[in-house]
Amino acid sequence: MVFAKENCTQEFLDAGQYKKNGILRYERIFGRTWLSTGGETTTKSFMDKLTLKPGMKVLDIGCGTGGSAFYMADKYGVEVLGVDLSANMLAIANDHMPLFSQQVQNRVRFELVDILKEDYADNSFDIVYSRDAIMHIADKEDLYRKVYKWMKPGGQLLVSEYVHGPLYPNHSAEYVAYVKKRGYQFVTVPQYGHVLRKVGFTNVEAVDKTDYFKKILKMELEKFKPTKKEFVKDFSLEDYNEIVDGWEVKLGRVDNGDQGWGLFIGAKEA
Repeated sequence: MVFAKENCTQEFLDAGQYKKNGILRYERIFGRTWLSTGGETTTKSFMDKLTLKPGMKVLDIGCGTGGSAFYMADKYGVEVLGVDLSANMLAIANDHMPLFSQQVQNRVRFELVDILKEDYADNSFDIVYSRDAIMHIADKEDLYRKVYKWMKPGGQLLVSEYVHGPLYPNHSAEYVAYVKKRGYQFVTVPQYGHVLRKVGFTNVEAVDKTDYFKKILKMELEKFKPTKKEFVKDFSLEDYNEIVDGWEVKLGRVDNGDQGWGLFIGAKEA
């Protein structure tokens, strides 16, 4: 199978998957302020893999509606710059600011950024973090070369991503159509790890988390389905059915080996 290699644009994201209504629907299954698999549940789990200390500077690439940024600023006292290519995402993230204390608000900043065109100063960030977002970017090697430069010596990288499952490259036609429609730029878990090592990251871990992904998808559905009455009141029955069907189809893609989920960790030598 041949997948198109093209980076997503702001217009593509805001007019498609990340329309405001679509984002707010996602928050109802991921959790308020969250737009990544497992929301706070997976974030808590992954935080144990980072050394976060008060005053550290974190770059959150594809910050969505702010969940991880707010969480890190609140629980660890770090300063977070959350960047995203979707203006709709950032509008909702800023709407969430009053949910948090003034101290947390002072530690979090959001910016509309095309990360491939940005150029932060070398050695700017202690942590670079991204959850299910860089899958929109085809030029992963170019991006991670820049990320490596932006990180301080001894800095840490943590990224979760949707990835191609074990059927690669012989995927189903349905999966190929789904990837094309969303503009996703998936790779396999080993391919992702190779990119990180190639640009200079050390202690790279490229971990297949597909079994955990499946568990989380089921958990999200189990929590979401009982909210049907309230959800339909706020949105519509069509919206409800689209969310449930979307999660069930996603589970099907995982079960048949089309799609997976990976966790990627690396460090910049001190």
